[in-house]
Amino acid sequence: MLTLKQLEAVYWVAKLGTFGAAADRLYTTQSAISKRINELEMFFVASLFDRSRRTVRLTAKGRELLESAEEMLQARDRLLERMGKEVEVVRHFRLGITELIALTFLPRLVQEIRQAYPTVSLEPEIDVSTNLATRLLHGEIDFIIAPAVFKDPRFTSVPLKKLQLHWMSSPSLITDSQVLSLEEIANYPILMQIGTSGVDAIYERWFESKNLTIRRTFAGNSLIALSSLTVAGFGVSYLPALYFSDLVDQGLLNVLHSTQSLPAVRYYAIYRNDGPTPLYSMVADLARRLCDFSKPDLASVISP
Repeated sequence: MLTLKQLEAVYWVAKLGTFGAAADRLYTTQSAISKRINELEMFFVASLFDRSRRTVRLTAKGRELLESAEEMLQARDRLLERMGKEVEVVRHFRLGITELIALTFLPRLVQEIRQAYPTVSLEPEIDVSTNLATRLLHGEIDFIIAPAVFKDPRFTSVPLKKLQLHWMSSPSLITDSQVLSLEEIANYPILMQIGTSGVDAIYERWFESKNLTIRRTFAGNSLIALSSLTVAGFGVSYLPALYFSDLVDQGLLNVLHSTQSLPAVRYYAIYRNDGPTPLYSMVADLARRLCDFSKPDLASVISP
């Protein structure tokens, strides 16, 4: 008997390239995916995948089946939507976010997603944006909120707000009355995260365009640790302006005045076009409405 689960297995193995990735996407085991594919191959008396390579590829018969499988799965999704049932309502939603999103508007976003989709199991994952983009490309997560680090027609990118960053240092290192050139700032150790973030990648290109050579001092992968080391006077860093404005107000950090301002960095909500579009589109709209890089009042978020 031909089943939609079998067709889903073919679809996701073809899209993601491995049985393991398809199993992760469908929240099942690799052996279950293999079993569904084998059942189809026995049913059609034909091989659907060439398994001789590291990444499996469709055979000619597999490509024929994939075209029809896509049509049938899309028809199922349209039927569910027409009947008032969200597609994949019992699925997990793997949401990839940067640390800054987790520190700012994530609680409000999660609250509103749960209100709109109470049966969806949310799985937030925090990482630097370059790693999040790689995992999205490989189908390991469904949706990310991060600076754009790739362009691909298979994905939708919804623009959010721009993040403004300022050069900051301890008052003991540099006084706030000085106006510095980029070259003068670059004479100090520049504190950065170990993992290359989307912001770092954008700034690397900007530094190169200015012919600016900087002395990098890596300070782990935590934005909070980075700010703490800056407060302690270990060097200069570029930090999100709104989020760390309270440390500036308290006199723990100085905003450095430079002859050239740092460029703002646009954040995006990015998701696959082959997933449950109503859910993804709704989350992207929520992210666009809620996007705020200032430090939140968590008491107001969790209050009934």
